[in-house]
Amino acid sequence: MKKIWILITSLPTMAFLFIVLAVAMAIATFIETGYGTPAAKVLVYNAWWFELIFVILGINLIDNIIKFRQYKGKSFTMFIFHVSFLVIVIGAAITRYISYEGTMHIREGFTNSSILSYENYLYVGSTEDAVEKEVLFSEITPKEFKGSLTIGGSKVEARSVAYIMDALRTPMASDSGDPVIDFVVSGPETQGMQSIYIKKGEHFNLGMFSAGFEAPHPVAIQMFNEGDRLMMIPVDTVTQMSMGAQDMITYNPGDTVVMEKMNIYNLGGYRFILRNFMENATFTASKSTQGRTGENAVIIRLTDGTREKIVPVFGSPGYKADTVTVDWNGHPVELAYGSKEIPIPFSLHLRDFQLERYPGSDSPSSYASEVTLIDNERNVNRDLRIYMNNTLTYRGFKFFQSSYDQDELGTILSVNHDTWGTWITYIGYFLMTLGMLLSLVNPNSHFQGLVKKLKKLSAAKVILVLVMVGAGFTASAQPGSAAHIPVVNKEIAGAFGKLWVHGPDGRIEPVGTLASDVVRKLSRKQKLYNLEPEQAILSMMINPQMWQQLPYLKVSNKTLAQQLGAQGSYVSLTQLFDEQGQYKLIESVRAAYNKAPALRNRVEKEYIYLDEKVNISFMIFRGTLITLFPNQDVTKPWMPPGATDPSLNKGDSLFVASGVEVLKQFIAEGKTSDALQVIDAIGVFQSKQAASVLPSDGRKNAEILYNRINPFERIFPWYLALGFVLLFILFINIFRQKNMNRGLKITFYSLIGFTFAIHTIGLIMRWYISGHAPWSNGYESVTYVAWASMLAGLIFGRKYPMVTGTAAFFAGISLFVAHLSWMNPEITPLVPVLKSYWLTIHVSIITASYGFIGLSAFLGILVMILFIIRNPVNGKKVTVIIEQLTSINEMSATVGLYFLSIGTFLGGIWANESWGRYWGWDPKETWSLITMLVYSFIVHMRLIPSLKGLYNYNFASILGFLSVLMTYFGVNYYLSGLHSYGRGSADGVNPAVYISFLIIAGLMFYAMLKDSAYDRYLKSQKRTGKKENNESE
Repeated sequence: MKKIWILITSLPTMAFLFIVLAVAMAIATFIETGYGTPAAKVLVYNAWWFELIFVILGINLIDNIIKFRQYKGKSFTMFIFHVSFLVIVIGAAITRYISYEGTMHIREGFTNSSILSYENYLYVGSTEDAVEKEVLFSEITPKEFKGSLTIGGSKVEARSVAYIMDALRTPMASDSGDPVIDFVVSGPETQGMQSIYIKKGEHFNLGMFSAGFEAPHPVAIQMFNEGDRLMMIPVDTVTQMSMGAQDMITYNPGDTVVMEKMNIYNLGGYRFILRNFMENATFTASKSTQGRTGENAVIIRLTDGTREKIVPVFGSPGYKADTVTVDWNGHPVELAYGSKEIPIPFSLHLRDFQLERYPGSDSPSSYASEVTLIDNERNVNRDLRIYMNNTLTYRGFKFFQSSYDQDELGTILSVNHDTWGTWITYIGYFLMTLGMLLSLVNPNSHFQGLVKKLKKLSAAKVILVLVMVGAGFTASAQPGSAAHIPVVNKEIAGAFGKLWVHGPDGRIEPVGTLASDVVRKLSRKQKLYNLEPEQAILSMMINPQMWQQLPYLKVSNKTLAQQLGAQGSYVSLTQLFDEQGQYKLIESVRAAYNKAPALRNRVEKEYIYLDEKVNISFMIFRGTLITLFPNQDVTKPWMPPGATDPSLNKGDSLFVASGVEVLKQFIAEGKTSDALQVIDAIGVFQSKQAASVLPSDGRKNAEILYNRINPFERIFPWYLALGFVLLFILFINIFRQKNMNRGLKITFYSLIGFTFAIHTIGLIMRWYISGHAPWSNGYESVTYVAWASMLAGLIFGRKYPMVTGTAAFFAGISLFVAHLSWMNPEITPLVPVLKSYWLTIHVSIITASYGFIGLSAFLGILVMILFIIRNPVNGKKVTVIIEQLTSINEMSATVGLYFLSIGTFLGGIWANESWGRYWGWDPKETWSLITMLVYSFIVHMRLIPSLKGLYNYNFASILGFLSVLMTYFGVNYYLSGLHSYGRGSADGVNPAVYISFLIIAGLMFYAMLKDSAYDRYLKSQKRTGKKENNESE
């Protein structure tokens, strides 16, 4: 027993379990992407062995806290943050085993006082006995249910034998079962006829059409039966026509209509045909070949040893269980699969559901629920509004806006009941943050020990020889030629770009800013057909028909691009509409929007991105995107060209209605001076109408300057060049055995510092211009990672030029990545969930951690090169440099780990305050936790004799960075999940990535051989008593 205890509480066991836990979670994210969340939960997250790992790690942590006496004075800061993890796990356990969550569906005008459980249950019951269990089914884990019950006096076993996702129901007449209506319907949303089956008490929605079979909700067509006859009562005029005749019968709203088979009924553009009505029917289940059906099926086998019955039971997560009744030897047996209804001690009444769309578009921009909270026990009757980042918390329940009905007359709220688990976890987060920050300044901590060690080590004395190199980066090829496009005069375009516009996010900004963002959004280029952004926008407004023929819309997904007939990766608007002018993407876009974000694949995301570009294009053509004219009421949105405002006088009203049309005419006719006069007049109108809200001219000039200089794209070649040259010369001088010239060192530091200052100013300007912290999308977060890594390099590299050079090179590569074509700048408003101060704090800290961890990885690569060039001649000096860089590496990794941990758990607070759940095993948060575990293992390697060592640590620091790459790029751009900075998407992995990995792997392998050879040399020297033939310091 003692040996088992020693094994469980040993540091090697801790390290081993870190890796096991990380690998298990990594596998789970891929299982989730391939087979769905239930499969990942069954096989990993909810598995007993997964929970056992946490228990063993908790025991291990407690024992080591006692063993190392961390609760005593000198190590108390370490005690605080190690205990914090125990508190967090306790809070998580309460959330998992005591708390619960679910959904509440409410139709407008109705009240609900119950929620449907997030968990699914399977029920089998007879008049004598019943069995019900919580289940998690997937197609690779179908046999999760087993139970027995008494039916007719004998024991019957019920077992799940198969599970079908996206199941199709096919009704069959039987002696038992429920009444079922079988009909087909077509409408604007469908491609051909769609088969629909409705059981008694059910209803369905298709766009603006709805039908029910004695449904409790209001529907357009309410059906009921009288014996074997099917009747309907429409709420609007319905026409009926026989397939074999041309006579048409018209029914008025409220008429009772006897439905006849194979007759065509028409209501508001929707046609439906009754195929069959069965008074008693059961369903068979089959796998859909047409995509998602929104319904799954569990196949249950009932057997008593002598007889057997196979029963398909249909259901889906978040929906009330659908009961199926079958006959077992003369006894009725009920089976049901789905969510369970949970009563709550109050009710919510939905007064109104509000859905806002982008102007001139069907695409939703935001939605909210106007509800009344009714609590008769406490005499509460209160009107409230629920929307993203504005949750309702009452009596331990938290409600947040989740989704809505297709007909936009109902809301779906997610509900969480977890007060104790949440607050205990929050306390753990606070203790962790406090302990980590105090450990950085505690003189007895390992981090401060590394600082002292660096002071004792001799500084590397090497000379810098300045080598001047030029670095130029050409712009990417533009989509097509500008030869046939009328070019707008640059003077006119420049003046137009200086006008104010009320941007999509409600911020007043120069037209040039909006034009730059629009061009990047549409084409992912800085220019469009070699036209400046202002020129391109004006040209699109003047020549819309011509631009509709041009392929300027970027399609990132190769599969979709091929389907659309793209030229390279660009399509024209005309390619997205058929000969009748119908939008080809409408069904795919609606299907993508109706799907939960976590369930959207890359093609579905690309449909949404492309739809957004189409909407923006038409807004430009119509002139509605460029809202130039302020209202009399400055709190209202500005007006686009051609708008009317009754509050304006006749002259101003005419100017708003026709001013831009006159401008377009002057531009088309080449009348430059007249066009400039119109632009000046628009500027005067803006100043007169909105003087109280217009930003200063200084801010306008700063924004125009930012757009013109494009600081981040300009500085990344300098970072790359300075970092590369500095590192190159340092390596040369290791061989030359020369001392560093102070003047050259200052020159390099000054140039890198000046570049960093421009980088900093660019971030500040970006913050100032965008109106939000500059790390809210993929582009911004990568530029911030580059800044954080360079800051870390300047902090740790004051005396060590290799650290500064490495940081500069890494910052340059990061900014280069930020300007790749698949980084999609965000110009539309942030989605509501991102408008949170918790997000700002969370992303800033976690993204900064990537900078420190990235510097750690690059220092590891640098040390590998030093291992390779080390030999008996320069061994002593190179070893000193290796020790210095490894200490700095360890410090950078420690700070990165602390920031990553704090940022990850602050993300939990953001999630909880935004949608009511602080941890949901989303791939992004899971990979953040994996990265925490990986770097926890790395920084604890020094405590394990078999793992400690210079080569081992630097090897691990390089390998560990793969988890960061997966967390940032892999999840954001390749896995399905809730996180997607900047709405980026990417197809496949560039071959250059694999080549880079192979080169680094070869470097590490060769460094291992060289390090082993040098160790053998030192041992042989020690045995023979010889001293290493190194030049004295």
